[in-house]
Amino acid sequence: MKPVKALIALAAVALIVLAVWHFVLRGQVSYARLASAYAAKQVCSCRFIGERPLQSCMKDFTADISALSIREDGKRIIARAPFGMARASAAYSPVMGCVLEKP
Repeated sequence: MKPVKALIALAAVALIVLAVWHFVLRGQVSYARLASAYAAKQVCSCRFIGERPLQSCMKDFTADISALSIREDGKRIIARAPFGMARASAAYSPVMGCVLEKP
C-alpha cells in the first residue's frame, strides 16, 4: 500500500509544480526572453553604430533591465537573464547593422 501512497504524493507534487510554472514562471521566462533580446539589439546598436563604450550604453537602461548580464564578444553583444532563463545575441555587420541572431 505504501507504493500507491508515494505515487499519489508524487503526482500531487508534479501537479503543484506544473501549476506554479503555468501561472507564475511562464510569464517571467517570456519577459526574460523579450528583455534579453531587446537589450542585446539596443546595446549592439549603441556600441557599434553609435560607437559608444559599453559602459556608456548600459546607462541607457532602466533598473528593469539591470538584472541582465551583458558582454561584448568581438562584434557581437550577448545578453543573459539570471538563472539561465534566456539568452540572446546580436551581431554587427557593416551591411545590415545590428541583427538579432537565432538562438
